[in-house]
Amino acid sequence: MEITKDEPIKVICIGGGHCNCQLLKILKKNIQENGLNVKLTLVSESEFSFYSGMLPGCVSGLYKHEELSILLSPLATWCKADFVQ
Repeated sequence: MEITKDEPIKVICIGGGHCNCQLLKILKKNIQENGLNVKLTLVSESEFSFYSGMLPGCVSGLYKHEELSILLSPLATWCKADFVQ
């Protein structure tokens, strides 16, 4: 596959889990720093992503339910990615 500056590289992240959220953040930084022509898309059946690492703290009352989740649409917008629910 030949990469040209005319046609963007398409990256589609399926699911809004912790790994894809971090991947979008890393790609955003690298795309900006290197001037890459990349089209990002995040696809998730839910509008939220829950961080399971904070679940024990939520169960014990240290965190509120809302503190375990992140809205994926604003994250995608911040990363200059399309969001498809």
